[in-house]
Amino acid sequence: MMNKPANWDSVEAITGEYKKLPAGGYVCSIVRAECTKSKNGKEMLKLAIDIAEGEYKDFYLNQYLQEQERNKEQAKWRGSYYQLTEGDSMGRFKGMLLNIEKSNPGYKWNWNEKSLEGKLFGGVFREEEYINRNGGLSTAVKLISIRPVEGITDIEPPAKKVLENNNNLAENFGEEIPF
Repeated sequence: MMNKPANWDSVEAITGEYKKLPAGGYVCSIVRAECTKSKNGKEMLKLAIDIAEGEYKDFYLNQYLQEQERNKEQAKWRGSYYQLTEGDSMGRFKGMLLNIEKSNPGYKWNWNEKSLEGKLFGGVFREEEYINRNGGLSTAVKLISIRPVEGITDIEPPAKKVLENNNNLAENFGEEIPF
């Protein structure tokens, strides 16, 4: 028979439940902006973003604070957007900046990425499938497009992005459960 731990009645239960961000359009803000390099060495803009209005306001901040309570050193900011700034991606980069300017009257892009911090934009979020670290199928909701704020909450949520070959996930483990 197991022994009941001394602090059992006072410890907070972690049930694995969390509020999931639905796909759709949200008014967002840029929390941090940084110019960095991609894995291929190309220049890119990395944005830390959050939901700025509505039912899901501060969604990523709240996620971060909850994670920080549990894993202080390993907490990560989950709201990120990466935009390459050169080559074939230059048109998307320029369009993103124009949409940020439209969303922030009086703001003009000045080639200082820190000037983006605190700016609003319209974010389009899509649900996407991926293979998790245990080899199973999971989904995440990701920012896929930066648009003007005006009308963003009225957009139709984009279709879910599904993996093409996800029907053999069960085959990863064969007939035995991996423990």
